[in-house]
Amino acid sequence: MILVDPLRTGGAVPDEVKKRLLEFVDGYSVCAYCQGDLHKITKPNIKSFIEELREWLKAYEVRLTHGARESFFALFFALYKSRVKEGKAAPVIIADGNTHYSLELAAERAMFDLIKTKVGAYPEYKIIEEDYEDKILGVKKKYGLLPALLAITYPDGHYGNFSDIKKISKIAKDYNIPIMVNGAYLIGRVKTDMEELNADALVASGHKSMASSGPIGLLALNEELSKDVLKKSKLHGDKEVELLGCTVRGLPAISLMLSFPYVKKRVEKWEEKVEIARYFINKAGELGLKLLGERPHNHDLMLFETPQFYEISIKRKDRFFLYKELKKRGIIGIKPGITKVVKLSTYLLNREEADFVVSSFKEILEEG
Repeated sequence: MILVDPLRTGGAVPDEVKKRLLEFVDGYSVCAYCQGDLHKITKPNIKSFIEELREWLKAYEVRLTHGARESFFALFFALYKSRVKEGKAAPVIIADGNTHYSLELAAERAMFDLIKTKVGAYPEYKIIEEDYEDKILGVKKKYGLLPALLAITYPDGHYGNFSDIKKISKIAKDYNIPIMVNGAYLIGRVKTDMEELNADALVASGHKSMASSGPIGLLALNEELSKDVLKKSKLHGDKEVELLGCTVRGLPAISLMLSFPYVKKRVEKWEEKVEIARYFINKAGELGLKLLGERPHNHDLMLFETPQFYEISIKRKDRFFLYKELKKRGIIGIKPGITKVVKLSTYLLNREEADFVVSSFKEILEEG
């Protein structure tokens, strides 16, 4: 089968890792030798893995979480308690206009108002980086305080757009506001780190981009934010409150750890992945499918406008026809029932497989 689902391509677990996971499928499978802190367990050696992640991401601290959204909430709620309640910041987070819904929910749960930046026009829908500063000034005028955090999705999970991260981080530093980068579709695909991004916090998704079974994510922090987010419990001294003591206590943690050597090697081939994506975009364009998002495209995640498929679904009176036709050809991952737009990823595809997917689209269009 050819997998093109953006949610799963970057999280595909290597076959050699799958064979080693059976001993960790039962319950709290990493906890036998725990002395109170998941991140200090040495058998299996999660402690060493965390140290490796810290070095790789150039972070002061790294913690495993149950996914990107849990990383968001841990950070947001810590900032609410340490900065908003103390009168040091306004109860506002400013995020890019293409941010993921889970970030919005995390902000709402942490009692923040979320303000989103403006987004540019069709068909690229790129965020307007300068609008971060306008939004900051608006918050300052309303509250007399600066927002607690700036958040940027890099790249966004809808169009696969990369914003000008340097410009946004400069705005954050100019106003002395911490900046968090949501790298759910970045870390594990592209070699990068907190210093390169000039970020104070970095969020990753193991099951989206780090060849791991899920749910699992990472939260990387600088020293200053670590003091807020990783505070110890007053009742249970070994436990970090925002993590509820421990987080990923089983197989996802092991799959992330065992896949990491593979991930470190594959990020070196990122340019090849981008070349395949651009090749696919050009071929799909020859069929009349229109890419939504930036050009030239810089990510394997892409969204196409496909009114041709929608017209066929009306003709056949079957909104699921495209999913069925692709599945017959051994292609899975296109969302069932959606035909006006098609969202996919070429991350796992070589050129021949990309050609096969495009030729399958062509056959389906010709059959009508």
